[in-house]
Amino acid sequence: MYGLFLIMVLVVTGGAIAFIGDRLGSRVGKKRLTIFGLRPKHTSILVTILTGISITTMTLAVMTTASDNVRTALFGMEQLRQSMAEAEGRLATATAELERAKTEQNKTNEELKQTQDAVERLHEQRNALEKRAVELQRGNTLLENANRGLTEKNAELAETNVELSEKNKNLADGNTKLQEDNLQLEARNRNLTTGIQIMREGDIVFRAGEVISSGVVKAGRPESEIMGDLQMLTEIARSNISRRQGDETNGEEGSIWIVQSDYENAAKVISISHEDMIVRIVSIGNIVRGESVPTVLQLYRNRKVFDDNELIATSSINVDVNDEAAVDEAMTAFLREVNGIATRKGMLPDPITGNVGVIDGEEIYNAIGDLHANMGKAMIYAYSKGTCEVFGPLRLKLKIIGTKGIL
Repeated sequence: MYGLFLIMVLVVTGGAIAFIGDRLGSRVGKKRLTIFGLRPKHTSILVTILTGISITTMTLAVMTTASDNVRTALFGMEQLRQSMAEAEGRLATATAELERAKTEQNKTNEELKQTQDAVERLHEQRNALEKRAVELQRGNTLLENANRGLTEKNAELAETNVELSEKNKNLADGNTKLQEDNLQLEARNRNLTTGIQIMREGDIVFRAGEVISSGVVKAGRPESEIMGDLQMLTEIARSNISRRQGDETNGEEGSIWIVQSDYENAAKVISISHEDMIVRIVSIGNIVRGESVPTVLQLYRNRKVFDDNELIATSSINVDVNDEAAVDEAMTAFLREVNGIATRKGMLPDPITGNVGVIDGEEIYNAIGDLHANMGKAMIYAYSKGTCEVFGPLRLKLKIIGTKGIL
């Protein structure tokens, strides 16, 4: 609205000045007036020029007086440019600071995310530890109850023992001579038993079928190299025999008998085989201390039977955790089942014990503890600990998952 008013003022002012200039020029022309001694024609032109200059001057004066923007455009343009340049510089600086701030913010956000992830992991660990603590507390409660029952039973037995001690005190004098006689008879019995055992079988150090040494021999090599590996197994067997014979053996200590043809046939078989072979040096009879050990070579193809962490067997257990014998029997039965599965899949059992695997005592202890924590109702799982081949041994790890309340 203000701009429209300013335009109207300029139009009216310009029109008025033009009208006055035209009237003044006409009058000068008619009266043939002169200015500064000029001819009338030139005087009329000068009046017209002065009129135009007046219009421009008046226009600028009115616009300068009425508008700050016009004054700035006419007299402060350079200062305005400098101000704009400074403003642009400050804007660029602010933009750079903003970018740096954004970068710092992104870095801070990433660190915050990492911190949050770490906190989540710590929460999960804490929850797992709290759950484990609850299970241990339950187990401790069960153990305390069992211990309390045993303490009461021990007290009853102590009272019974006191009563028996009082009764035995009266019989002590009469039993003294009988005990001395019994000791003499026991000594004679031991001597006779030892003599009979020596007469029957001697002091047996190796049983028939017992493995004296064993190892895996790589196949597909020259027979000479394989013979060297077989000779190494023989030296190990000889060392084992010497260690088993002890200090009471004669000069033939550590001697071993293996038919040379067994070596040669075994080397040929292993050389042409596409699979590595397990070689066992096995006693072929009960060996009395001091005797040389006749043996035979046994060959088996070696292969992978179980992968690492492979599930071997699972079973359901439901026992009274207060009955330690029942718990031990359940665990033993499950391990026998695992042993049978591994044997059926091709693992070589020990000829004497029939076992193919080993298990840490801590695994058994933890499994029994978890079984107590689940009130004796659980599923037990057996996994292989590491890759296992036919040669073995099979290392086990156990896992207990409670089934209490599950239909």
